[in-house]
Amino acid sequence: MKSLGRASIAGALLLVAACGGGGGGGSGSGDAPAPRQAQTSSCPGITGEVDKSATLTWMYSVDNTSFDPDKITTNNSQMYLYPVYDSLVHVDETGTPQPMLAKSWKLTDDGKTLEMDLISGWSYHDGTPFDAASVKANIERKKKLPGSYNINALAEVTSVEVVDADTVRLVTKGAAGALVGILGGSAGMMMSPAVFDKPGEDVAPTGGSGAFRMTRYVPGSRVEYTAVENYWDPKALNVAKFVTTISGDDNARLNSVISGAADVTFLRAAMYEPAKAAGLVVCEAPSLSSYNLTVNTKRSEFGKKEVRQALNHAIDRSAIQAVTNGFCKPSVQLFPNFYYASNPDLGPDRYAHDPARAKELLAQAGLPSGFSFELEVINLALYQQIAEVLQANFAAVGVKMSIVPVEIAKLAEDFNVNKSADATLSEQKAEADPSILTSSYYLADGFNNPGGHTTEEITRLNSEAMAGATPEERAPVYAKLFEAVAEEAYPNITLCNLTTPFAMNAQTKGVEIYADASRQFRGAAKERTG
Repeated sequence: MKSLGRASIAGALLLVAACGGGGGGGSGSGDAPAPRQAQTSSCPGITGEVDKSATLTWMYSVDNTSFDPDKITTNNSQMYLYPVYDSLVHVDETGTPQPMLAKSWKLTDDGKTLEMDLISGWSYHDGTPFDAASVKANIERKKKLPGSYNINALAEVTSVEVVDADTVRLVTKGAAGALVGILGGSAGMMMSPAVFDKPGEDVAPTGGSGAFRMTRYVPGSRVEYTAVENYWDPKALNVAKFVTTISGDDNARLNSVISGAADVTFLRAAMYEPAKAAGLVVCEAPSLSSYNLTVNTKRSEFGKKEVRQALNHAIDRSAIQAVTNGFCKPSVQLFPNFYYASNPDLGPDRYAHDPARAKELLAQAGLPSGFSFELEVINLALYQQIAEVLQANFAAVGVKMSIVPVEIAKLAEDFNVNKSADATLSEQKAEADPSILTSSYYLADGFNNPGGHTTEEITRLNSEAMAGATPEERAPVYAKLFEAVAEEAYPNITLCNLTTPFAMNAQTKGVEIYADASRQFRGAAKERTG
């Protein structure tokens, strides 16, 4: 099998940990404590007897937006889909593509075509056979369904050919290598074609292809999954039930793990030391996620380059690092510079905190007295704390920003779908391939680019970066792309890159922290006690 289109970043993560990356180094403003140094600490693997009858409970902070892979509106929602839908490719915790529903693949036609050999003998949850024809139907739906979350990711695909029942070819405009990683996320999730148009699939899916069926959903509270019988990859299925409970209260999430009501959760800065003090297992690693302020260039004054440059200079990224207790390292590019899809020479000093320069740029834009806008932010405490830092930063240069807390689904609906919000603040998790996000943010028709802002150079570089067959071939083009993005002061304003910590009880084993910050629990288990 050839693993093309995405680099393994395990070595880079270890290097960052050794150098203290992912959250340390700077100091906060005022009396804030100095940010902690980020660690790399693997979660414990399975060593004892696995309880195959167990229920594993994960606790998260926000709800799903849809159980249909093509109708989600945030990549957070993919977490809720991984148990139900297998993808053609599995991008593992190091960022390396591995076989899944496609057992092998190869590039042909000078890299323009991706040919995939599929597993045989597997069926969707509704009994429909999984085969090449169903893969063709899925890819075509993802490309054609109005509003599909996966349209941009699959834009390079021009046709899908069924070779035989177990072989499919994806023909592209000229850049098939990136598809391998792309097909490891929602763009590669396989759903029974028989339920494409079945009402209610977005809340009660019946045509999945994964290890679990979704058997109960209480919006905003709980999702329950029950293991399917005779799953095609039994070593990846170690529990009878998987449950996700939802609470926006960080203390409630941590207390649930401490009390045993939940088995595992992720940690924000204020939860880290209490989790360790309670005797929980804590593990962490730098990730490809980031906090971002994203603006709509068709609204307020954001269409002016000088305004976007001014906002960048107005932001005190070290103060945001302090708010996150060092779990978020200041950055001005979407991905951290240890990742191949970045510019290693582009540091936060490119847009250093400089209120005087911000005022000069606003004056050049014809706005010497500033302007005002509304920021929609997820209604969770940390996001609002970061928003308050931004509010104070902008006020110092004459820009009035009003903070509007909303549910994550409404944030995506307002900004991405209806294009009615001025700006948003949110965490951007990485996708299975960097081209998914760069296309979404930087192309004129990108899902995360409601103002349609782009340049010919950035559009060209984004396409060239997808054409490489290996990360080594793609890296130099991504370096040029992110330099161009910084020069243009793109409407996606990165604040910092995140480290991801988890806390769990001692019985929970085999949990992996994924480099792309996806929350996947494939193969996770609970060991028997006593």
